[in-house]
Amino acid sequence: MKTHRRIRLQEYGEAVVLGVDEIDISTLIEASNRWKRILGLSNEPFKIENVGGGQIQLRAEAVTGVVRVGTTDIEIAPKFLALNEGSWQSTLWQILTVVEGGHIDESITSAHFGASLAIPDLLAEMFLGSYARGSARGLPRNYLSEQNQGNCLRGAFDVSRIGEWISRPWLVPFIADYFTDDSSLARLLRWSANCLAATVKLPGRAKALREISASLAHVGKRPPHLIEARRIQLGSQHQGLEAARLVGLLLLEGAGVNHARGEHSLSGFLWSSDKIYENYIFWLCQRAANQHGMKVTKNEITLGHIHHGEGSSLKTTPDVVFRNHIGKPIAVADAKYKILGSRPKASDIYQVFTAGHILGCQKASLIYPSSNNRELTTWHIPSGLGGKDIVLTALPVNLMNLSMVDGQKALIDAIGSWLK
Repeated sequence: MKTHRRIRLQEYGEAVVLGVDEIDISTLIEASNRWKRILGLSNEPFKIENVGGGQIQLRAEAVTGVVRVGTTDIEIAPKFLALNEGSWQSTLWQILTVVEGGHIDESITSAHFGASLAIPDLLAEMFLGSYARGSARGLPRNYLSEQNQGNCLRGAFDVSRIGEWISRPWLVPFIADYFTDDSSLARLLRWSANCLAATVKLPGRAKALREISASLAHVGKRPPHLIEARRIQLGSQHQGLEAARLVGLLLLEGAGVNHARGEHSLSGFLWSSDKIYENYIFWLCQRAANQHGMKVTKNEITLGHIHHGEGSSLKTTPDVVFRNHIGKPIAVADAKYKILGSRPKASDIYQVFTAGHILGCQKASLIYPSSNNRELTTWHIPSGLGGKDIVLTALPVNLMNLSMVDGQKALIDAIGSWLK
């Protein structure tokens, strides 16, 4: 069995010095370019600098997750989670249970509470659980079209082969549909099981994955194209397989050059840290609002219409708008994936202040990630036009609380206390 070296990085943290012979630099550059495209990043996620003497410096920005480059695994902890905490992957997993649309079973994280379970192992647990639930009634089957010929017509006459029919009229060319288990989903599941079996740490988990692959030996080995995989639709009786399909998509998106060469080797699971944080804060705010009989929305609002001249209306989209039971805006919040200093940046203040002013909300907040407990800070912003003051709060949320029992509830309560 291959042994893989592990490199641990902190997003936006200090660079790690490596020898040029310790990692495949060309593959790393290609992976960086590919993940930039997949995640829609403005810059390369991996910063590689040649420092001379046969060494490079490696740094990660704007991403979190794990990437495999040859025989090296690169783990990237998000900047809001402490790298020296052994459970950062499980903590990130709890956040992913929310931002991945609820397909990830949070009981997996609870079962391994406090353990540093690698992301591939967590995804394997997600895959195994989903497959067990969704395949109880068998896998979905579908119709495929096949060109054939025979003494009688079956299906539709194949007009594209009329020349063959004229030369041999006793053989009728036709196109017939047949029912098969060899579907895009089945091929995706078989390929995914093989990929994960070669990556997970626990032998028992790898054996379970190989058994799934063996049970699908009658379907094709090659996975469907990523575009085809994204189009897979599951019927109501097979919704349990949705999480397994999601894992397969993550594998295809991260397969890169290994997939191109036909090798069953996991290449990576990366997420955009900014989007993860923003989506998670929205979910926390939603839970806090529900506890107080409110709801949250995220919609574009118009700041101003054209009074004279050409152009378009002024618009903005606050991350979270809290509304009461009749839909009236009560408070507005923005998730800021930044480290809070002594005060928020002016541009961030203007953005949330303007949204609060237009919506008529006196309560506004900027929600920052933190890796320790820190008190919130509140400012009163008066209006020189006779309007009411706006109360602006810088609200740090300690995401390391997720490593504790009921940590998620503590985060929801912190936002609820501000809201109340």
